[in-house]
Amino acid sequence: MHKRQVTMIIGIMVVAAVVAIFAIVFNSSSHQNKEAVAAASSEHVESTVKKDKTNKSNKKAAKSTTDMNKISSTTKDEQALDIKALLKNQIDAPKIASVKQDNKTIQVVFEDDGTKTLDEFMAAYAKATIAIVKAAAKNGSESVTTARQVKLEDGLEYAVAAKWDKDQLANGAKLADDAAIKDVLLSADHYAIGGSAWDALTQRQKNDYKNHQQGGLGKTTDDAFNKWVQSGIVKN
Repeated sequence: MHKRQVTMIIGIMVVAAVVAIFAIVFNSSSHQNKEAVAAASSEHVESTVKKDKTNKSNKKAAKSTTDMNKISSTTKDEQALDIKALLKNQIDAPKIASVKQDNKTIQVVFEDDGTKTLDEFMAAYAKATIAIVKAAAKNGSESVTTARQVKLEDGLEYAVAAKWDKDQLANGAKLADDAAIKDVLLSADHYAIGGSAWDALTQRQKNDYKNHQQGGLGKTTDDAFNKWVQSGIVKN
């Protein structure tokens, strides 16, 4: 009887030890699995974050490149001419009263220095204008308008004005650098000679323009040009 009890106790202890060992092994395995799952999850998250950062970085770089291309393209297409620099070394170039450049159009008004004869006055205007027309055509401009003021006793007016658009701008750019005033004006879409300058021309000079104080190769009237010429009349 005593031996049987001892045997049962030993058996129970063995079973308990086996259960304890199994529990320890199971817990250890479960912990390792949890750590593995956690590690895998962490790696997945880290990989996702890196991908997101890489995608954002690539998108940002692509956007930056696109923006730079736009800026470069815009700068190239809309680069303004430096009119003062263009005429800097030109002998007898008239002083510039104003320059306006916008949307591939150029408007330049020259001053009257009050020291030249009419022929010299017109020749200086013609030479400066042709230089601008050539540079504008090369730069991709589509319209050039120039004028030169003349001082009167009661104010100012445009002694001469002309405008070149597209095809005529290209044709005007083919003229010689020292082309005569009549060739310059007659190559324009529209030209106008102020009253005081027109009155000072000889009949032979007027015949060069077929006695037309206003004219040009344009097939239609340019109201904007006419209004611009009228705006050049300033009374004291």
